[in-house]
Amino acid sequence: MINNVTRLREIQLELLDAFARVCAEHDLKWCICFGTLLGKVRCGGYLPWDDDLDVVMPEADFRELCLHKEWFAFDDRLFLQTPLDEGLPNIGKLRMNGTTAFREKLEDSLRQGGHHGIPIDIIPLNEVPGAGCYKTPSLRSVEKLDAVYLKDWFFPATEGTFEGHSVKVPAKPRKILTEVYDEWAWPSGAMDSKPTFWFFDTERDYTYYVKKYTGMLEGIEGKKIYLFGAADSLRIWMERFNLEKQVICTFDNDPNKWGKKYFGVEVRNPKDLPSIIDKDSRVIIVSLWHQEIGNQLESMGINDYYVYLDFYYDDNVGNKVVRREDEKKNGIEMWKA
Repeated sequence: MINNVTRLREIQLELLDAFARVCAEHDLKWCICFGTLLGKVRCGGYLPWDDDLDVVMPEADFRELCLHKEWFAFDDRLFLQTPLDEGLPNIGKLRMNGTTAFREKLEDSLRQGGHHGIPIDIIPLNEVPGAGCYKTPSLRSVEKLDAVYLKDWFFPATEGTFEGHSVKVPAKPRKILTEVYDEWAWPSGAMDSKPTFWFFDTERDYTYYVKKYTGMLEGIEGKKIYLFGAADSLRIWMERFNLEKQVICTFDNDPNKWGKKYFGVEVRNPKDLPSIIDKDSRVIIVSLWHQEIGNQLESMGINDYYVYLDFYYDDNVGNKVVRREDEKKNGIEMWKA
């Protein structure tokens, strides 16, 4: 069920129920907020374009929660990710084992490491000393980073429902939403809003994908290499890794390329692939269309394959694909900490 938004939301609601249970058992304050709260007020549940779920807690309650991962031991599918864990510097997330959720930039997710199961976000409300106010400095968006909320806008929270599930609702939701979303205007860019997750899979653990995107060279010595892709990514791969002696051929879905050589490699029809690979083979996708090709391979019964990426998505230029070689020419450092 890759990219099944309905199932994604079902999993998030399961996580929300588990989170609410733990908070009730240990007398921790919390409530829904941000896009989740806006969805609750506007339509009783998720906003039409939304695929994440946000809860907030006072900082003291948040710290107490983070110190007790064992509180979620009643369900071995649950993983509480805290700021002390790899890959999560500022907030908390309750994640579902056995699932996958990468954010917009895959390379960033892989570099950060840590757990990448489908989450709900647990955001601390940081108290402004002596001011009776909360801020959320752990968040990245300018609106949420700069917002200042009176403490009594949140607590005592009231009981409510979200998609039929019991939730805690802030005491003054309109005050909070006005502070973040500017006099109840629709969030900026709502009509063409992008999903939170670059990719998610509701049925397969994230480690399955981490291996495919990071393990290409592990144990490759002596393997017969079959590539998939006959465009510029093939050229870059051949030039970079000096494994041409192990490369048998490449495959491509363009029949005009079959039987020809590209960058010194023969191109063949993908339908031939299942009959020629064996335990000593390594299949590597070298193409911009790696997700689609991955689905194609799996439909052919080929699940043991790897992916090479020589590009990244730059959200500031409309998801234009920018080559790493072009970045180097422009003096831009991609791998920023």
